Amino acid sequence: MSEVKVLKLTTGEEVIARAKQNRDYMELEKPMTLAPVPGQTAGQMGFAMVPWMMAAKGDFIQISFSHIVVETKAKSDIEKNYLASITGLSL
Repeated sequence: MSEVKVLKLTTGEEVIARAKQNRDYMELEKPMTLAPVPGQTAGQMGFAMVPWMMAAKGDFIQISFSHIVVETKAKSDIEKNYLASITGLSL
């Protein structure tokens, strides 16, 4: 199983995904990103995990290393939320 990573791209986007390094690219499984959403209290904002490429047909995306600025492990709560989002299981 691939490790859950957070990638910062040259576009400024942060992508959360199970990531596997190949020779020329990084393969991302079900990549997600955080989107701002209205909070439950008026005037506050929260975040929701949403698919990074909503129109993509498959679950796997290949991205060139030249588009990745930073790669790091996900915080444990982000990893749990990501895995719950893609599997439907609560951890």
